[in-house]
Amino acid sequence: MEKAKISTGQFFSLIILFNFGTALVVSLGLQAKKDAWLAILLGVAGGVLLFFIYCSLFRIYPQQPLTSYIQTILGKYIGWPLSLLYILFFIYGAARDVRDGGEILTSAILDQTPLLIINLTIIVTIAYVLYKGIEVLVRTAQIYLVMVIGLGLISNLLLMYAGVIHITNLLPVLRDGWKPVFTTFYSQTLSFPFAEMVCFSMLFPLLQNRKQGVKMGFWAVICSGVVLCFTIALDIAVLGADIAGRASFPLLTMISKINIGEFIQHLDLIVILTLIICNFFKIAVFYYAAVMGTTALFNLKDYRKMVAPIGIIIIYSSSMIAFDFSGHLEEGNFSLKTIFPLFGEIIPAFLLLIAVIRKKFSQQIRDI
Repeated sequence: MEKAKISTGQFFSLIILFNFGTALVVSLGLQAKKDAWLAILLGVAGGVLLFFIYCSLFRIYPQQPLTSYIQTILGKYIGWPLSLLYILFFIYGAARDVRDGGEILTSAILDQTPLLIINLTIIVTIAYVLYKGIEVLVRTAQIYLVMVIGLGLISNLLLMYAGVIHITNLLPVLRDGWKPVFTTFYSQTLSFPFAEMVCFSMLFPLLQNRKQGVKMGFWAVICSGVVLCFTIALDIAVLGADIAGRASFPLLTMISKINIGEFIQHLDLIVILTLIICNFFKIAVFYYAAVMGTTALFNLKDYRKMVAPIGIIIIYSSSMIAFDFSGHLEEGNFSLKTIFPLFGEIIPAFLLLIAVIRKKFSQQIRDI
């Protein structure tokens, strides 16, 4: 592992920006229509439970990242291949977010720029930061979180002043009952973005104050979830559930409704800037997890040797995920129901169960 240390505030900022990622911009939970915000709240509760699982594993193996204690729990012959699959999962997560960011930028402002050029620029920038070390990334996260909060406050104030928020669009609550809410929770809002936080299991050993860091991690999950819930509720209040559900990027559509005195309008830049910042840090965390996992798995002395190769694989994977944006979305919906629950929910819960049983069994043997 890298010898760098992450402070409590830096860890909090990084989780917030990671969970925002592209979730702020896309139609998160809108399969539940007007009750999308309820599906996200359930996702927050599930996210807290998942984070508890990750933290519990960290408490049992405080010196090891995920790809190391998998082998401790399951043994080399099962643990090593599974660790390799987790590295591929981290690469896949980074590739999906690179493609998401590139597609949004292409459709919004850079329609004449090749997608590959945009994606390459994103990866090269992140690779440079990671090459300098995780401490550079987390210090930057603290600065940019303040900027994202500022942009969010400005946007909300302008929406209120423009008079485009209609609370009645959120009513009636639970018109179709709880079934659509629970379906959306299972198929989307638990896996995206909360199950993706499994990659933070690669960063836990770097915490400067582990007890406080874990506590702030829980608060970061809750705070980011509440903001996502509020944002989707605002999308529905401004656009209506039907339009918000059909829009590829509801937040972008919502901001375009701001028109104050025919002077303050066309504020798409606020959304684009927020997307670039949040998506940058989400890709960086996945990217870093893949690099550190590869370094540990193959017993390399310097993680920097893997920054460029992993970056090339991410770029290639982002291009090969799908031929077009609609295919990318379909593939994403499939992975939210299969790949992300497997690596973010099922396997960590199984690992914790085995680890607790082994620990209890070992304690009984020592008592004898």
